[in-house]
Amino acid sequence: MAELKSFIMAIPSFILMGAYFFCAQAQGQLGDSTSVRSYVDKLSFGIDLGTDFDEFLVDNPDVGYFHLVTNNNVKLTLGLDYDFLSLSVGLAPKFLPGNDDDELKGKSSFQNYQVNVFPGRLVQNVFFRRMKGFYVENTSDFLPTWSEGDPHLQFPDLKSITWGGSTGLVLNKDFSLRALLNRQEWQLESRGSLVPMIQYEFTKMTNNFEDNTYGKENIVDLRVGVGYYYNWVVASKFNMAPSLRVGIGPKFSKYTLSGEVEKNDYLVAEYGAGIQLGYNTDHFYMGIIGELDGTSYRDSDSNAISNNLWRAVFYVGYRLEPPKKLNDFFDRNKPVIGKPR
Repeated sequence: MAELKSFIMAIPSFILMGAYFFCAQAQGQLGDSTSVRSYVDKLSFGIDLGTDFDEFLVDNPDVGYFHLVTNNNVKLTLGLDYDFLSLSVGLAPKFLPGNDDDELKGKSSFQNYQVNVFPGRLVQNVFFRRMKGFYVENTSDFLPTWSEGDPHLQFPDLKSITWGGSTGLVLNKDFSLRALLNRQEWQLESRGSLVPMIQYEFTKMTNNFEDNTYGKENIVDLRVGVGYYYNWVVASKFNMAPSLRVGIGPKFSKYTLSGEVEKNDYLVAEYGAGIQLGYNTDHFYMGIIGELDGTSYRDSDSNAISNNLWRAVFYVGYRLEPPKKLNDFFDRNKPVIGKPR
């Protein structure tokens, strides 16, 4: 087990960072057009129920293949959308099936808070994410006597905290990325668009090992990428939207174990793909999403490291007229409205 500790803390927590709020001289994609119908004047409540599988894969020449995951595969996300602002809170409650087998896989916790704003054709995201408690999926590779039903190798104190953000630009003014991200718009005519994006994140990972040593890693990730999204309007109330994403950028790491400090930098490749099927009326909407987001790189010890997030999500939501006080508050305090689309 000593070999595992030598690189377990080097596994990155590839999530998002930052504290950056975008106030622009434009408000996102205003008003209906021949291509897009807007619901930004409605107050929208949404619920996402997803089976997330967040995995860290390490191929080490000495230790072998190492598969680390959290024990909270089912996530519940609550969303609130109005005007230019979109808020969401993601949790992994224990009452959901798949999150309650602590005896075999250890305790895990998860929180995710996001803010999205849509000034003009820009898409701005800021979020905070915290994960704690991981287990080794392929425990049998390290414990030959292990069999199904036995407890997995666990890292209950391994914790990842990330502050992150991203800024993207929708190049096609007749395409609504907002229709796919928070359903405050609906695509009326089939359209697609390239979306260049920059991402920035700071991650802090910590772990208390069984021999009372303490490990810490601070990670800064910067990436430039581009995605292509296409929203195919199958019928007036149904859509299908595939997407592909690629990116690249540096990773800067400062790793401390028992007082010894090691600094490294790497070049990281990002990849992603997704498909979304949706149903929409002026008030009610629902749909399903299948998605993969991942990164991969090779560190200074010849470890091939990947972080993949597989998601299958069912979402449902409802739009209604906002309270007058809420509407008046946004009219007084929102950024100055500039040019639409």
